[in-house]
Amino acid sequence: MNSKRLRKINSVIKIARTIGWLALLVSTILHSLILFSFNYNSDQLSIVTVFPIWLWSAIGLGFIFISIICLKKKLLLWFFGAWILTALLGSDEITSLKRGLIPTVKKIKTETDLANHIQTLRIASINCNGRKIEAALESIDYNPDVIFLQESPSPKNLQIIKNKLLNPTIQIVGGWDCSIIAKGKLTKRNYSSIFYNYATGAMLTLENGSTIELLCIHLESAVTRWDLWNKNCWKEHQKRSQERRDQLKQLLSQYEEFASDRPKIFGGDFNSPQNSNLFKILSPEYKNAFSSIGKGIGNTFTNYFPVIRIDHIYSNPALQPVDASSIRTVHSDHRMLICDFILEQKNKEIIH
Repeated sequence: MNSKRLRKINSVIKIARTIGWLALLVSTILHSLILFSFNYNSDQLSIVTVFPIWLWSAIGLGFIFISIICLKKKLLLWFFGAWILTALLGSDEITSLKRGLIPTVKKIKTETDLANHIQTLRIASINCNGRKIEAALESIDYNPDVIFLQESPSPKNLQIIKNKLLNPTIQIVGGWDCSIIAKGKLTKRNYSSIFYNYATGAMLTLENGSTIELLCIHLESAVTRWDLWNKNCWKEHQKRSQERRDQLKQLLSQYEEFASDRPKIFGGDFNSPQNSNLFKILSPEYKNAFSSIGKGIGNTFTNYFPVIRIDHIYSNPALQPVDASSIRTVHSDHRMLICDFILEQKNKEIIH
């Protein structure tokens, strides 16, 4: 082998080694950033935590794979394993998949168990993708007792939905951005005018006299820019994260005043994943239905390629979740969230 060819080979080896070490360095720095971001979980780092941790892990594994090819060191398998462990321990999806690979919510819900004084209550939540009545109608197939609609159809179209349900007990409140459709008597709550586009609340009185405080929520939309090298992008994500938290904090403050000690359910499109610091402000009494009991992939956005769970339903201890599923839709850009709860009949209140 002549010296010229040997120098060329050595040059290629040197470049490969440089690329390998750079890839390892990038992966290590990224891993440290991800671990810090998801543990510290602040508004300043919301641009990082808005992405699922498994996606960051996939990027980190890509760099490690390059490093392994270029450096050919077995020691790098430890870095590979560290990323795998991060994805397994940190991914929201892993928890629900361990309960079951396939969602178990059926179109026909569990019947009321009168003998044990327990009633099954089904809640559906769906973003109607620009006020599409077709999206709202998709929830009817699952026979819900309560429907939370975000980007709700107009009042006129809501009346069409009511007529299709052929149930004289159906009532509706809302009709702008958020609406509630329910079987029973709905007593509308008057939230502050600043929440006109973000929430609709009502007290639901069931046929058996039980009352439940309902709140349908649609928080400030997410930022769509991803130029991570631009500090203004980070600031914009931080600002939007703070706005959503302030909205939710003020909403729940009024919600608690209305709710007193009765059973409570609130939910909708929070535009924030479950690991977001937005939910740190919630009282420990509230339980996320899908996080508690859901099976399969719970991600709700986007409908056709669900990578993140931003639609949620919460309840207090008076309503225990027994099943929850994310359901693919046809007319929405979100998947529909269906949750079943049990409500003990002792939770009654006489309405004057």
